[in-house]
Amino acid sequence: MSSYDDSGDTQPKKLVYETREQAKEVRELCSEQLLMYGGLSRVMHLKLAQTVLEYHQTLWEFRYSDVVDEGDYPDLSPLQQAMGQQTEEIVSSSGRWGSSTRPDSHSMVLDFPPRQLLQVLGQLDDLAAKLGFSATISATRSGGSRLPSPDNLDPSNTEAAEFEDSHFFRSLYNDIEGARGGGAVVIVDAEDARTGVGKTGAAVALAEYVAWYFDYELKESDGVLSGQEYLDLFQTHPNEEQVSVCVWDEAVGAGSGDSRRSMAQENVDLGRAWQIMRDRRVVTFVTLPDWGDLDSRLQKLADYRVWCRRSIGTLQAYEIGTTFEGGDLRTRGLGPGDGAEPISFPDVTDTNPLYQSIKAKKDKVQESDDLDAGSLVEDDSDETEAAADTGPDLHKIASGILDNVEEFVSQSSSNGMKYIDADLIELEYDLSIRNAKKVKKLVEKEVDEI
Repeated sequence: MSSYDDSGDTQPKKLVYETREQAKEVRELCSEQLLMYGGLSRVMHLKLAQTVLEYHQTLWEFRYSDVVDEGDYPDLSPLQQAMGQQTEEIVSSSGRWGSSTRPDSHSMVLDFPPRQLLQVLGQLDDLAAKLGFSATISATRSGGSRLPSPDNLDPSNTEAAEFEDSHFFRSLYNDIEGARGGGAVVIVDAEDARTGVGKTGAAVALAEYVAWYFDYELKESDGVLSGQEYLDLFQTHPNEEQVSVCVWDEAVGAGSGDSRRSMAQENVDLGRAWQIMRDRRVVTFVTLPDWGDLDSRLQKLADYRVWCRRSIGTLQAYEIGTTFEGGDLRTRGLGPGDGAEPISFPDVTDTNPLYQSIKAKKDKVQESDDLDAGSLVEDDSDETEAAADTGPDLHKIASGILDNVEEFVSQSSSNGMKYIDADLIELEYDLSIRNAKKVKKLVEKEVDEI
């Protein structure tokens, strides 16, 4: 294991992966030009030299690690000295009126042969592999990828580097760090809607990897069951400067997000949250038996579907989109061709704190009368307030609203859906925003249709 510290804001492991990816693209372009034309254009030649220097500089930050020393680095001082320098020459040309000469200048970098620069790129790839930043076997060549255990996440772990090359993670990374620059919603469901195939374990293992990669400290509180818990959790996450991660387990089974359940306002709130979370760069892993049970608006706002197979410990990832003509949902496999690359994931059920925290909440829901995680959150909150013996009687207010509920109903301007308006409750009864939302939820539990 290397001795360097990668906990700072610079996120050096991410910089290495980005530089390596850029070097791969430049190498492919150069190889095409050399094959077709026997040489490189000046622009591509300079781009190649710049890529070599950037790659070297990125890896140079780790020269004090336990696995390499400065002697392992290629000597690029001649190339560094040539950067920005011009060389003068006399160019001869002949034409209809005879021969002529003229002075010309070009960058001294162009004096370094392209094949020599490409050879240096190969040496830097070998150095990255020695440091633990480059996969020894590409996931796309091995017929699948492996998600590393949360207990073994380190740049020197080959599996961690290999998973960074998987089709799924590369697509997710581009969504987060590319031009789109935002968060993502990943639905985790199961083949044939089966239970016991490791959906929660897969979601937790993926969340641990993404949190590690983007330097987010994943906490037990980042695993929730109820929709309201999830909405409250969003308020505590950092801003767009830091990618954050959470797991919403049993999104439909625990009482929220269900297209068949009359929780109109909560589903609207969840949809708004998913839109806002993109700007806040929150990556959410949402588990449920079958993504078809999720509210259709939430389906369209999701970005990926991770499908846990009947063979426990294996999943496949798909990108979610809509058709141009009718806006119908579609999925595209993330893998070679049109297929979805198989991904194996580790067993985290015994020791992972986030998984154990979610399991404890799930056990509590299963022991309750109505199997509704939201009710347990309300009960816990009500018990706390009752113990303090302060604040208004929220149940009494909700009962009064039910006698004339139409006065507290509003209609969404975006989709025309009616919902219980917490703002109206807040104003009418002079409540805090939090208490108004609690009253709204109490009313929604008693109203079949709005």
